[in-house]
Amino acid sequence: MRTISIKLNAALCAACAVTLAGAGPRALMTEDGMRAAFIGKTLSGHYVDGLAWTETYGEDGRLDYSEALRKGRGSWYFQDSQIFCTFYVPGHGLNGGCWNALQVSRNCYEFYPAGWMEPEVGGEAAPGPLRAWIARAWRQGEPSSCDEPIS
Repeated sequence: MRTISIKLNAALCAACAVTLAGAGPRALMTEDGMRAAFIGKTLSGHYVDGLAWTETYGEDGRLDYSEALRKGRGSWYFQDSQIFCTFYVPGHGLNGGCWNALQVSRNCYEFYPAGWMEPEVGGEAAPGPLRAWIARAWRQGEPSSCDEPIS
């Protein structure tokens, strides 16, 4: 039930390769950091192609997702210490997947396909072989800081 379409994810990743020019070394968010930033909250965001979305992460492991043409419910969980997974009830054309996240400024987060990111070693390079994000988001009810310089 929790299978991911590798073909779809590969196509998304290939189509969504945006380079983080000038980005300095940053560490992947931990489970504790992601719990504090996302769980019990609603994120608004957009994919690299500009499609806007919102997703609410309930304390009970459930989620609600919405974009222009699709809505869906599903569940979230953490895998290992730096991977956040979101999957959806079938029937709405939503696959879900597992993600690494970076906090790039006060209220701005970037999501990368899990496994494409390498935790930084010695703080010498930005993580990720492509250094490309798939989605960028911020918590609703607080000003987005995604237009601020990357920290």
